[in-house]
Amino acid sequence: METFIIAGVVILGILAIMDLVVGVGNDAVNFLNSAIGSKVASFRTIMWVASAGIFLGALSSAGMMEIAREGIFNPEFFSLENVMIIFISVMLTDILLLDAFNTLGLPTSTTVSIIFELLGASIVVASSMIIADNLPMNYLFNLNDPENNIIGLINWSKTNTIVSSIFLSVLIAFTFGALVMWISRLLFSFNYRKRIQITGVIWGSLAMLALSYFLVYKGLKSTYTTKELSKTELISYIKSVNPSAPDTLGADKQIIITDISGHEMIFNRIDEENNDKAKYKIFFGNKKIKTIVDTIKDNMALFLGLFFLFWVISFSILHYKGYNPLKIVVFAGTFSLAMAFAGNDLVNFIGVPLAGIQSTQLFHSANSTMSGSLNASEYLMTGLKFPIQTPYIYLLLAGIIMILTLWFSKKAKNVTETEVKLGTQEETEERFASNLISRKIVHGSLYLSDLLGKVLPISIQNKINAQFIPIVNEEEAEAPAFDLIRASVNLTMASMLIALGTSFKLPLSTTYVTFMVAMGTSLADRAWGRESASYRIAGVIHVIGGWFVTAFVAFSSAAIIAIILLSFKLTGLIIICCFVAASILYSTYKNNMAQARKTFAENTMQLIDFNTDKAQQKTAKKLSESLFKISDAYANTIDGLIKEDQQKVTEAEIQSNELIRFYSDIKNNLFKAIKKSKLNEKKTAQLYILSNDLMQDILQSLIYIIKAVDNHLKNAHKPLTEIQVVNLKKIQIEVVTYLNTIALALEKNDFDDLQDLRASKRSIFDNLEDSLSMQVEGISRKEFGFKNTDLVLNLLLETKDLVAISVRFAKLLHRLVQNESPLGNR
Repeated sequence: METFIIAGVVILGILAIMDLVVGVGNDAVNFLNSAIGSKVASFRTIMWVASAGIFLGALSSAGMMEIAREGIFNPEFFSLENVMIIFISVMLTDILLLDAFNTLGLPTSTTVSIIFELLGASIVVASSMIIADNLPMNYLFNLNDPENNIIGLINWSKTNTIVSSIFLSVLIAFTFGALVMWISRLLFSFNYRKRIQITGVIWGSLAMLALSYFLVYKGLKSTYTTKELSKTELISYIKSVNPSAPDTLGADKQIIITDISGHEMIFNRIDEENNDKAKYKIFFGNKKIKTIVDTIKDNMALFLGLFFLFWVISFSILHYKGYNPLKIVVFAGTFSLAMAFAGNDLVNFIGVPLAGIQSTQLFHSANSTMSGSLNASEYLMTGLKFPIQTPYIYLLLAGIIMILTLWFSKKAKNVTETEVKLGTQEETEERFASNLISRKIVHGSLYLSDLLGKVLPISIQNKINAQFIPIVNEEEAEAPAFDLIRASVNLTMASMLIALGTSFKLPLSTTYVTFMVAMGTSLADRAWGRESASYRIAGVIHVIGGWFVTAFVAFSSAAIIAIILLSFKLTGLIIICCFVAASILYSTYKNNMAQARKTFAENTMQLIDFNTDKAQQKTAKKLSESLFKISDAYANTIDGLIKEDQQKVTEAEIQSNELIRFYSDIKNNLFKAIKKSKLNEKKTAQLYILSNDLMQDILQSLIYIIKAVDNHLKNAHKPLTEIQVVNLKKIQIEVVTYLNTIALALEKNDFDDLQDLRASKRSIFDNLEDSLSMQVEGISRKEFGFKNTDLVLNLLLETKDLVAISVRFAKLLHRLVQNESPLGNR
């Protein structure tokens, strides 16, 4: 077997593990979002429930990876070398694509990515075969029909069905999610605990009924599968493993052959009048589970009735004991979706690598029977069309890797956080900026709302609006993003729609369904108020746009990689693998930086304290530290200009950016903090607002100075004249001394020297005025050019603002010590 094939198998094995990690990192949002957003339990409890679902789902998977092996292309026309190029291209693209979405914190569909990657790589490889063999191009576009001698290399019919079903599910999921949520809120209102005894018990029982139906169709049914082969197809499969096998089958009712993994495969003949048209059926999975599912299916009405009665009784007892039944619904929904995800979406992560490994096993088996005379570039992969049982050891390892990823992946938390924030009931810092489309949608919705308001009587409008008034719990330190009613609707509706699609044999994207249901329920629950709607809708548009980008990038990237592999084989493979490794390392670095930034922002919140004494101490200390840093940054900037030292300016920029980020975090968290504060703490709240505003102003002046100097040095403009350097150095010393004096006064909480500060301030202003006059005179004598003047004026004027603002910190804290108004007007 040639080196390229061997290297490909090794790389596919490594890529399978990596794809599990990046895939779970993106798909975790499907089953974690509702439980985390509603805070139904501690994070660890939610993760244990999801982990149990993933593990059972992975182990109970029937292991039939048909989409990867023959869903997109017809393998009987492709050689081992060709299918390996397809599979390697797909996996390399998939890891790059999903890792990019994880880093951005955006949910996407692993199903869509794998389908379009297979399609892009398959079309490139098929085209190369057509060109090499001088075949007609319609081989690429035909629908395969062997009986009429029509050859189609790509399985277009199945591809069309998959793609159309997936994108149709987006509209259906959003519509049904919004409709059911609106009805649910009308029934319960936000004060749902008062209605939980009867309405809640019945509603919860119906939800559990839906989840039970989901588990049967999407959970238990995934544990087994059957496959029917015609007599001709069965012979083709046998010959793909053993080319020297006879061209006929015996008359036995049962054909037993050993597959490439050493498992016995039992094919039972289905009797036909015409023996040549006889079919053979094979069963994969657990027959006991199939018996249970068949029994349930045959007695569905009785099963649903008994199950409903069981949950009504159980929920009534739980409510009597003081336990909220809706928590059970959310736990059950989380478990069900996690199990379905692992059992059915496993093909998206390990299906392609397993298909590649099984392809080499088929070739090895056939080559052994032919005494090593077969060639990898000529051996056709007819065997991939037929069932190959996935060894359970692979499923077990996949389950373990998925669970570990779920617990330790920081990028998975990014994706979950995006969906939770888009659906939160609370006002929060919006992640997405509004755009023209989102603004038009909001204005259109307001217009329609006005029209409906004119049609519906006021009394009915008031009753409806009363059901949508959120409960404000001032005692709750960190309110959930939404309540258990919405969480249970999210999980139940997503499960029902996925189960319905499965029962009709329509392939759906679990990501698209769960995300759009969550967005529909957010809209119906009025989580998108006028303060946030434009941003939330823009976020949804952003995510949906990303889905189309997924399809395009997946197709084109896989196609490009396939071209490289076709052209350069092993050399191309090494280069692309190095690129993928570098890309993942870089994205991990960027993600770690973002996480550190997020942790820093969260820690900033702890510094906001509305106890007057503590607030004064904390604020004075932090302002003192900041002014010392501003003083250093100013000194470094001026030194960098005078000495033409870019490094010093860069250091100053780093110092200023750290302060800007810190005070931006303070500003973003002030609203939340003030919202939780008491009315008698308003003076302290004003202190934070005013001190933060002053710091934003002084930092703005500092950054203007740094940018002006940075631009001057980077463009290699003429240095300052000797007299300008002397004047600027004098100003620098005075400003640095002035800032440090204020910083020390804040640190010691001693404001007795305010008169001395005023004298220092006047001295600095006198020097600034002298330098400004000298600059004007120099311009009139044509001693200074435009670039020089622009720089000096920026320095002088922004230094003036910096000096004028900085003393106000001492005044502000002094007023607070004197128990005066922070504004000093009374």
